[in-house]
Amino acid sequence: MQLPNTSLSLLSRLRDDGDQATWQVSWRRFHQLYHAPLIAMASNIYRKHTGDATPSQQVIEDVVSLVVVDFLTKNRFDAERGRLRTYLRVLTNARVVDLLRKERPFDHLSLEDCDDQAFSETPAETPDERKSFSQALLATLIEDMKEQIPLRHFEIFEMVKLKEMPPSQVAEELGVDRRVVDNTVYKVMKRLREIGSRPEYQEEYYD
Repeated sequence: MQLPNTSLSLLSRLRDDGDQATWQVSWRRFHQLYHAPLIAMASNIYRKHTGDATPSQQVIEDVVSLVVVDFLTKNRFDAERGRLRTYLRVLTNARVVDLLRKERPFDHLSLEDCDDQAFSETPAETPDERKSFSQALLATLIEDMKEQIPLRHFEIFEMVKLKEMPPSQVAEELGVDRRVVDNTVYKVMKRLREIGSRPEYQEEYYD
């Protein structure tokens, strides 16, 4: 099977709305993968602004929904100015602050103020946010890789690397030679590293 030489990743497709059908599918998948990191961001930022008060689940879900709508409709993210994860945190902070301002005054950035200062005054990530975002980014990387390899290859990779099954067991269950399993895993891992070396991933993974 001939593999494509180049393929836009999910993160790249979010910045390109030329193909509306592909763009919409990418956004739906983005929301699925990054819902957990956004929940973590919204919860932590809410606690920060309220002195560790625990927000209701409904409040946090409302904040996340507003962040996704802002990100989708305003389309202000510029990869040359900073990370996606940083920009998401700026939007989340703005939405939490806007929500809290309905109950009490807060002297923080509003969404409109974020254009010029989004990447210079963003609050630091917490460890649980970083972990959650990294997991989402890894899932995105694997999803991009899945689109570029034969389904059988992904099945073998999934069994060995994600489900942690012994290669000998995988070979027996699939009725193939053990060398086929080992060779397939090697090729898929190589492809995964190639995709992970792209700028959109390097910028997000490393400081």
